[in-house]
Amino acid sequence: MSTCLGPKEKKFQRKNTKPPSNNESLDLTKLPQYISYKAALVKEKSTLKLTFLSLLLVQSAFVIASRIEVSNLQGKLRMKEYILAPGVMDFTTASPQTVPDRYIANAAGDFLSMLGNVSASNIKDQYERLKVFMSDKLRIQFDQETADWVHQVKLENISQLVSIKKTSITSNEEGFYKVTSHIRAEFYSHNQHLGHEDQVIEMTLKLVPPESGKRWYLQITTLSWQKAKTFNTKSNLEK
Repeated sequence: MSTCLGPKEKKFQRKNTKPPSNNESLDLTKLPQYISYKAALVKEKSTLKLTFLSLLLVQSAFVIASRIEVSNLQGKLRMKEYILAPGVMDFTTASPQTVPDRYIANAAGDFLSMLGNVSASNIKDQYERLKVFMSDKLRIQFDQETADWVHQVKLENISQLVSIKKTSITSNEEGFYKVTSHIRAEFYSHNQHLGHEDQVIEMTLKLVPPESGKRWYLQITTLSWQKAKTFNTKSNLEK
C-alpha cells in the first residue's frame, strides 16, 4: 500500500499566506501631524492663488487705466491744433487760444445765413446744410423745434431774410465759443412784405478736428433764438 508524501515528508516548509493586518503596518501616532501638514499646505496654496489673482486684477486695472489715460491725453492733444484754412490745400494749425475772432465770426455768419435766409423752396436744403455742423443731440432737437416752422413756410410760401446788427464772441480754454448775434428778420409772403422782427440768436461753438467736406472746423453744440425784447428782459433780470 502506497502512502502520499506531504510537504513535511518532503522537507518543505509551508509559507504563511495570511495577509498582514492593517493595524500592524500603519503608525497612527503620526496621523494628526500629517493632517495638520496637509491642511497647512492646502491653505498656503489657496493663499498663493488668491494673492496671485489679486495682483493680476490690480495689474489689469492699472493697464486699462493707463490705456484710457493715454487715449484721453491723445484726444486732448489733437484738440489743441486744428486746420483753419477752408478751401485751400495748404493748411495752418492753431490752438483754441489763438483762433481769431474773425474766423469764429465768419463761421457764425455762415451758420446764421443758413438758419435765417430761407424760403419755401430752399428751407429744407438750408437746414440740412446747417445740421452738418451740429452735434448729434442738437440735430435731433433742431428737427423737433423747427418742424412746425418748416411746415408753415411751405404752406404760406414765406420767405425770411436776416441781417446781422451786432455779434459778440466769448471763449474759454477748452475750445468752446459763445456767440451772441443781434439780427433783424424780414418776412415776406407771395412777394408782399409782412414786417420785421428783432431777434437774438445764441450759439455755442466747439472747435473740432478737421473733417472732409466741412468748410468750418466748428461744431454747433447749442442753438437758441428769441425776440430781442425777451432777451433784453432776461439779461436785465440776471444783472
